[in-house]
Amino acid sequence: MKIGDNILVDGKFPATILYIGLVDDHPGEWIGIEYWNQQGKHNGYFNGKFYFQTKHQLNGAFIRPQRIQYGNSFTQAIYKQYIKAFSNDYINHDINYSIFGKQYSDYAVELSSIIRIDLSSQWVNEFDDNDYIYNNLCQIKELNIRQNLIKNWSQLWIILEKYFPKLEILNVSNSRINFDINPSNEFINIKQIVLIDIDNDCHSFEYILKYFPNLIDIHLDLNHLTFISENFVNKIKNVTNLSLSDNQRLIEWDPFINRLGLLPFLQELIINNCGIEQIKLPNQELIINNCGIEQIKLPDQDFNVDSNELFQSLKYVYISDNKISSYSSLISLNILRNPIYGLNQFENEIAKQMIIARLLNLTYLNRVIINQDERRGAEINYLEGYAQDNFDKK
Repeated sequence: MKIGDNILVDGKFPATILYIGLVDDHPGEWIGIEYWNQQGKHNGYFNGKFYFQTKHQLNGAFIRPQRIQYGNSFTQAIYKQYIKAFSNDYINHDINYSIFGKQYSDYAVELSSIIRIDLSSQWVNEFDDNDYIYNNLCQIKELNIRQNLIKNWSQLWIILEKYFPKLEILNVSNSRINFDINPSNEFINIKQIVLIDIDNDCHSFEYILKYFPNLIDIHLDLNHLTFISENFVNKIKNVTNLSLSDNQRLIEWDPFINRLGLLPFLQELIINNCGIEQIKLPNQELIINNCGIEQIKLPDQDFNVDSNELFQSLKYVYISDNKISSYSSLISLNILRNPIYGLNQFENEIAKQMIIARLLNLTYLNRVIINQDERRGAEINYLEGYAQDNFDKK
């Protein structure tokens, strides 16, 4: 046990060790931790004394050593998930030992026949030495170790380079992996990466993603993205599907989401629950009559691109649970639970018709196809309302 280790508290709450030692007026040894997602009691400052510093406020706590568990090595997790009866020590009746619907009872699974390894929730903490296991897994195309206790990316680099040359999909979500050293090679075969809830920001993802140059499917939900850099965009030029949901401080469409519009192959963008208030494309007309404004500061002046050049391949965007009251043209739009909708069915129908009428190419709204009669009715109602508004103003 040492500072920086990732652990389980009471067998179910992941945390990172930040302090080992004595605590004033509390006898015995204590372990200072930062919970990943659980509410703690402080930030490492306790009873007037600083013991450690958490990354996030009120995620810190002191616990006794006996409450700590360390998860499983990769070999142990393989035994538990795919081999039922090598030893009674490895049997866990809560685990389903079936593979692709076929049950294995008292003999080892033929590991060399597996192309997808799923060790999610096994809390893998290290990649131990077991050539028999690894040599029989060199054919796998998908590795899912979601919910793991791995400490450093260098541990992953080694096994990816040495044992998994055919890997195409990598999922290391729900973890707290420290980026310590660079790999010696790029992982050119990996097409999909899932990094949900790994407590990273844009700069951290820049370092990681540059070693996966051929990614087409990227999931970075539930992290701490507050902006999108040009360098980040340059690292994911081949992406077709990008999910950034639940980055709740990624609120600025212009310039940050607009930068994603430069991705030439992007077809699907998922940005649910990010706190976005407005869809604003560059070079839009700005009206500031009689506002008493003393200074105008134009956002992202280096982002000099016409709005017609953005999102040229985009077909689907999901933006539910934001704060949007204006929108842009799309083929498919998911925009539930935004202020553009009203508080009752009548207001919702008006908002729906306004969206359909103003988005000429929209084919799906909230995953429901828009038929020809519905579009015609929406456009007629919109034109009648628009004409009435102009008449009233005159």
